Amino acid sequence: ATTEGSLELLLEVEPAGSVADLGCGSGVLAIAAAKLGFGPVAGVDHERESVEATRGNASANGVEVAAQAFDLLRDGPAPSARTVVANLVRPLLVHLAAGGFGCEAPELLVVSGLLRGEADEIAAAFGAHGLHERARRHGGEWAALTLVR
Repeated sequence: ATTEGSLELLLEVEPAGSVADLGCGSGVLAIAAAKLGFGPVAGVDHERESVEATRGNASANGVEVAAQAFDLLRDGPAPSARTVVANLVRPLLVHLAAGGFGCEAPELLVVSGLLRGEADEIAAAFGAHGLHERARRHGGEWAALTLVR
């Protein structure tokens, strides 16, 4: 449900500019962004297996995704792009909001991996970076948000 919510919100965005997929897993969101016309697209994950899966899946889907290992808790401020997708659990999103981004905050941020009751807290946490909520989707007990600068 969290990936589906992220995809729905990403489909509502006019494809333009770079994308960073934080916690890329198998690369579904990064691959979708590349297929929609965003570029360049990068994905990061703390698990090397996820990075390799993203690379392999991107190749199998005929798109380019620059995937690399990156630990959001230990490797410093998060990578940024014009659009950032972060399908992460609440503690990682709180950490991301507190630590900010390696460069300027994204113009658009899609966050998911949240329970419905956590969405308001996360929206407020990213408000400190000048991001405000534009859209929200629910799938069962899960929520996904689009935040814009």
